[in-house]
Amino acid sequence: METLSANRIGHSSAIGIAVFAMHQLIGTIGILALTPLVTGLIFDVLRLFGLTYTSTYMHSLLTETPYFPLQIALALLLGWILSRWLHHRSMLWVWPLPLAVLLLAFSALPTVTSLAFQSRLSHFFGWGCRPQNRCFDQLAITLPFYIAASYSAGALLARKMLGKPLFMGDEHVGV
Repeated sequence: METLSANRIGHSSAIGIAVFAMHQLIGTIGILALTPLVTGLIFDVLRLFGLTYTSTYMHSLLTETPYFPLQIALALLLGWILSRWLHHRSMLWVWPLPLAVLLLAFSALPTVTSLAFQSRLSHFFGWGCRPQNRCFDQLAITLPFYIAASYSAGALLARKMLGKPLFMGDEHVGV
């Protein structure tokens, strides 16, 4: 009898880890890949109404604005929709891994100016690191954190709206 119970616990843990890994991928890489597709689709629909935008404009919206509003909006929306549908608590915890990567990169970045902290802030969160200057740190490090945090925030909003518990031990089905 103990073996069956231990087997169920192990199976449940494996499923929980797999669900978390799935949300980690959706909440970072998935949204990175999905945003250009959705933006292109929106531009195609706008073209039906006589509004045309160039691919250069789309590229600047996606990669040259350091606050990445399109990716953040899509992450919030997808986190909200999936949380209402799947009810997985693990969606709330997608942000710590990208934050750890961001903090590691932020602390490890060598600076040559006397305003080291301000230059790091500008490099990761402002106009100091631009893709047109062959600097991709914001796209590779900051953007995944923004997306993951927004995905988790969308899931949190959905849970709050549904009145779902937020912590382990609370009565709720889901991972």
